[in-house]
Amino acid sequence: MPQPDLWRTTTFRLTLVLGGVFTAGIVALLGLIYWSTASYLVVQMDQIVIGQARGLEAIPPEALPAMITATEREDVRGVNYYGLFGPNGTWVAGNVRRLPPSVIVDGRPRELKEKGFQPGARALAERLPWGEVLFVGFDAKTLSGVRRILERSLIVSGALIFIIGLGLSAAVSLDPLRRVRQIQRASEPILAGDVSARLPISARQDELDMLASIANRMMDEVERLLWQVKSVGDHVAHDLRTPLNRLRALLYRMRQDRPELDADAGPLDQALQETDTLLARFKAIQRIGEIDRRERRAGFGAVRLDELLEELAAFFEPLAEDRGVDLQLHVHETRETLADRELLFEAVGNLVANATKFTPPGGSIQLALTCSRRGPAIEVIDNGPGVPEDERQAVFERFYRGRAALGTPGSGLGLSIVAAIARLHGFRLRLADAGPGLRVTLECWPADG
Repeated sequence: MPQPDLWRTTTFRLTLVLGGVFTAGIVALLGLIYWSTASYLVVQMDQIVIGQARGLEAIPPEALPAMITATEREDVRGVNYYGLFGPNGTWVAGNVRRLPPSVIVDGRPRELKEKGFQPGARALAERLPWGEVLFVGFDAKTLSGVRRILERSLIVSGALIFIIGLGLSAAVSLDPLRRVRQIQRASEPILAGDVSARLPISARQDELDMLASIANRMMDEVERLLWQVKSVGDHVAHDLRTPLNRLRALLYRMRQDRPELDADAGPLDQALQETDTLLARFKAIQRIGEIDRRERRAGFGAVRLDELLEELAAFFEPLAEDRGVDLQLHVHETRETLADRELLFEAVGNLVANATKFTPPGGSIQLALTCSRRGPAIEVIDNGPGVPEDERQAVFERFYRGRAALGTPGSGLGLSIVAAIARLHGFRLRLADAGPGLRVTLECWPADG
């Protein structure tokens, strides 16, 4: 999995936080052990220093230098410091030749901070009854060794905790991240308009399954309401088509059976025309519902787009000539796509019909097959009034009529059918300015591809 995805997972960050808390606990524990050990060793060293000083104080003045020299020779570990200085500070005996400046001659053990002594060494200096100054110290090699052990333990344990914690964080995060990926992939059909798709639920019944279950119940309700709303229009269209067909048949018979009304047949002809318009609209509504229900996916197959466009150009060329519009076909290569040929013919035919309707006489329409790295695309370009940018999404809605189409006959369902066919195929439909006119592009590859 990519590293940024791991960083974004709650499991990974929570494991890192717990690892950090555990590391802080280890550091605090080792620090407490070191502080307790150091305090104990300081007390022990002070007792050693005080005991040695008391033993040397009991030696007669004339024998004290020799005793200090002998005691120094017996210190095979080299952990003791001795020094005997005259009243004026001159050295008399011992392995310390100069009294450290920071040492206070009061008989109390203190830490030695001068160079030449181990960190943490303890010593005392006191004035003897006959005026000389006795210096006794003890090296802190044991304390330094404990410090090094604890420092090494801290470094090694911290590194191990960090490495193990990082690996454990990644390991425990992979499965939730993999499941999030599955949910993300399962959501893509829903985003594409397939309200029947659902999110996967595992047998663990954890928080991801709880959220997926809630989302699935929401989608069940959305699907129910959506189809309920859509079915209203479909049922109305279906129920009204029969009486409208009867009404049209009645009007047609009246028109045919009453030839004496030819002079005053204008209202009757207008009623027939309006009835035909209503029937066409209801048929278009049913057509959109049929496409949205995906009843035509069984008809998918390989479609030669070049042949499809050539057939469309031949079909619409007489209509374009009648309107004084030049229909141009631009196909430079053979390309195929997976689609329902009849539906794709209907979609592109609606686009060409719209362009023919809105292109003024003397204008031109270009029907072109273009290709890119991702796949082929069909373009219909005209030099009519175009569609303002703020209306380019709204024109795909049912019954929407753009400002430029208000004075033109139509139901506002042609582009809705095209959009439904594009959704069924997973294609993307784009509108752009052709300067002047409109460029409509139908990208004939899956929208998530």
